[in-house]
Amino acid sequence: MLKFTAAIVGLIVLAGSAMAEPFREGEHYQRIGTPVSVSGDRVEVIEAFAYPCPACRNFLPHIESWEKEQDGNVDFRRLPIALQRGWDLFARAYYTAQVMGIDEGAHEAMFRALHDERRQFRSFDDVAEFYTNFGVEKEAFLNTSESFAVDSRMRQNRNLVRQFGIRSTPTVIVHGKWRVQPNSFDSYQQMVEAVQYLVEREAADLQPNLDGEEAGDGEDAEAAS
Repeated sequence: MLKFTAAIVGLIVLAGSAMAEPFREGEHYQRIGTPVSVSGDRVEVIEAFAYPCPACRNFLPHIESWEKEQDGNVDFRRLPIALQRGWDLFARAYYTAQVMGIDEGAHEAMFRALHDERRQFRSFDDVAEFYTNFGVEKEAFLNTSESFAVDSRMRQNRNLVRQFGIRSTPTVIVHGKWRVQPNSFDSYQQMVEAVQYLVEREAADLQPNLDGEEAGDGEDAEAAS
């Protein structure tokens, strides 16, 4: 009887644990084979996207809404992906705009131009012309696109795509450890909820380390006095 009761309790605990985990590794998110180390005290979230990607256009309002709800615990970045022929010019354009400090509104505007307005960009010259709408000279944009700063970002981009194992867009990488993709969900909103779930997990793991560092700092201060 005692063994039977213990077994029932064990099943209840397992059931409760399953209910408490709305998203599961291997089903809703994948572990990155060789995690990329992330420094600092914030959870890093990277959105891998491509301007020509229709799914990325649809995902945009969801990830932007999520980003606005975050506090200082999240470091959100974007990673333009060139998985298909011709997409590399849009990745280079993104980094050129970043280096030049072009208004963030250009990000959504490029999506609108491609998908809502059906605008054609046949060359990088066409792309540079688009960015003149944001207060930069076309020639300056073209020159900056060939700069060391942009080339360096493009090289780092290719390394990260390989390290994260990104093969489709949109993909979200959480803290260099987890890969989240839309084909595991019924909606983009559910995908964002999974990202938030992983962010909260990583934030909880970071907190003990931060508490330990603060305690160490306090002991050092007492010793110094």
